[in-house]
Amino acid sequence: METQPADRLAFASVVVSFSKVLYTRNAFVSLKPHMAVIATPGCCFQELQSAANAQALATTNMTEKRAVRAMKKRLQDRLYQRKLRAKRDQKICSLEHDVQALEIKIAKLYRDLQLRKLAAANAETQRRQQLQRPDGSLQDHARSLVMQFFRVYQNGYSLPLSSMQERFLRSILATDVEGTDLRGVDAFIQQWRLYDQHFALFVLEPQIWKTHDVGDQCVMVEVEVMVYLRCHRQTIDRLFPSLKTGKVDPELVLPLVTGTTAVAGTHTFVVDHTGHVSTLLVNLQLLETLRRVLGSLQSVVQLTDGGRIALSSGTITVA
Repeated sequence: METQPADRLAFASVVVSFSKVLYTRNAFVSLKPHMAVIATPGCCFQELQSAANAQALATTNMTEKRAVRAMKKRLQDRLYQRKLRAKRDQKICSLEHDVQALEIKIAKLYRDLQLRKLAAANAETQRRQQLQRPDGSLQDHARSLVMQFFRVYQNGYSLPLSSMQERFLRSILATDVEGTDLRGVDAFIQQWRLYDQHFALFVLEPQIWKTHDVGDQCVMVEVEVMVYLRCHRQTIDRLFPSLKTGKVDPELVLPLVTGTTAVAGTHTFVVDHTGHVSTLLVNLQLLETLRRVLGSLQSVVQLTDGGRIALSSGTITVA
């Protein structure tokens, strides 16, 4: 088929139009990279600004957090110090209250002590006045005093009752009381302590009483007694050192440590006008008792050689 000129012209126009379109599209596509390159600095600036803002915000937040933590710590420290001060003040107040209570108690105890001292002094004064001018006779007082002595010491010296016994002895004996071979209250108290150390059994039993006046202002009370003794096995060699040297057979003294030995004697009390015992004489028949127990006088001599106990009075000497 033969193509007409008009058709050729139309076909050429379409081709030109299509070429323009292709050109325009290619030009737009080719411009895109150039446009991206031109926009990059603005985007970087925005990103940098955003990063800077974020970093500044993070720094600000961290600073604020540190400041907050520091403030909290200061507040906690202040609160802790306040609690400590409150607790210390409370303790000080409590201690002050306790001190005041103790001061009041001490003052009360001191007043009670003074009242007791005054009462004791008045009682002692009345007792001395009564002794000097007793309602009854001095003989009655002397007999009563001696009876009390035998009640207190009927079983010898007792450790549980020692303070009471010693106090009683000091109350009835004159300060410078004289004995057979003793002098002073302390010497008599020491004798009772030595008796407790060396005798497992010591019973003082009064038998016969005799009372009579000595002059115008003294009374003598003479009491016949029986003393029942048993020596300590552990300390008998201290009373009789000859047992340690072997001069005496230990079997010889077994009756003294296993049985009860009865010793006769007398206690003589002289009570003066003050109502105190000025003289206390003790006489014991130890020599006769040992001769009876050991069987012969020779055995007694051997046993008591260097002994610490007086056979006439029973006084024990300190080693």
